[in-house]
Amino acid sequence: TTSIRIASLLLLCVSAIEAKKITFFGSQGGSNACQMKAGSKDACIVRLNGNPTTGYTWVATMESEGVVTVGEPEYQRNKDKLVGSGGIFEFRVAPKGTGGSTTVKFNYVRAWEAKNAEQIGQPDYQLFCQLE
Repeated sequence: TTSIRIASLLLLCVSAIEAKKITFFGSQGGSNACQMKAGSKDACIVRLNGNPTTGYTWVATMESEGVVTVGEPEYQRNKDKLVGSGGIFEFRVAPKGTGGSTTVKFNYVRAWEAKNAEQIGQPDYQLFCQLE
């Protein structure tokens, strides 16, 4: 019975430090909120429809730097593999700072527009991030 108690305690400890991963399927004009623990391996995954063959891509910007990191998007083609059919852009948002909040703004823009922040305008999708 002692070994069962120890195994149960170890399982409880492992699950307490396990990273939380939440996936959002964003839509144009939409928004979501994500809470993460500061200093943890938690992550919010944002999946956005897109089609790079049109010249458009998703670009992420933050209101406040130093709260979260936003990884480079990973693109996954649709399973039908038809030319020009589009797919999903996936961003990983993870805690960086020790606390605070920020809004990550996602814009669906052409590559030459992404270089000039004044041209981007209102975000197409937003993720509010709060670090506990």
